[in-house]
Amino acid sequence: MAAALPVLACVAVQYPQNETYYDTVYVTENRSEFLSETYPVTRTISGQQQLMPYIPWSSPTLRFKGTPFVWYYGYRLLGMQTHEVEKIRISLYKQDYYENVAVSLFDMGPRGQVLQPPTISTLDPVYTDTVQWNWLTSSGDTSTIGKWLNSANIKFNFARFLGGQADLWMNRGSSYDIDFDTRGARDIAVLFIGPTIPQNARFSASLLWSDQVTENVTRTVERQAPYQVEQRVQKERTVSKTVQVPFWQAPPFK
Repeated sequence: MAAALPVLACVAVQYPQNETYYDTVYVTENRSEFLSETYPVTRTISGQQQLMPYIPWSSPTLRFKGTPFVWYYGYRLLGMQTHEVEKIRISLYKQDYYENVAVSLFDMGPRGQVLQPPTISTLDPVYTDTVQWNWLTSSGDTSTIGKWLNSANIKFNFARFLGGQADLWMNRGSSYDIDFDTRGARDIAVLFIGPTIPQNARFSASLLWSDQVTENVTRTVERQAPYQVEQRVQKERTVSKTVQVPFWQAPPFK
């Protein structure tokens, strides 16, 4: 009978071991992005338009509120585009002689322009009203000029006064500007009072205007936006590993 072989006793032993593994993490990064945005922008546009009188006349015998030498200029803005802000600019030029000048502006829309005497008495009669204030007088009144004065004064009574400036003692080397608000008037009369000769009544008239315009403006803007970015990283961890060893190699129990 064969002898039995000795059986070697083994035990399971666990010990720590480092192992490498890969994991996915998410990190935040900023990236540039470009966007189009539209927003309203309000701006002011303005301009200046030269005006030419369609009714010019003068008379040395007439007095406007007591001051002699009347120079009358009628301007029509009918048919012109209306604007939010409108002003009449009177640019006075250098006079040849040192004289006192006054300027007045009227809105003649209610009754129309004053035509040169005595034309108004036949072409533009307005005799039904009573004159309450004599704007214009004449040293050489006749039956014809009397009718004209009555009609002209009625027109001024119903006209709107847009402004004026007196005591303009002129003998300047450069032009002198005076601005008046039109207040929506489309038929305007400019009166110069005082100049005795045409050279001393030289001026120009222009319409100053401005409007507020709102426009949509599109622009491209850059901004920084956060993004989540996936990254694969290498890590280490400690695991327990089990091996079979002979009992005499096993570590002592504690």
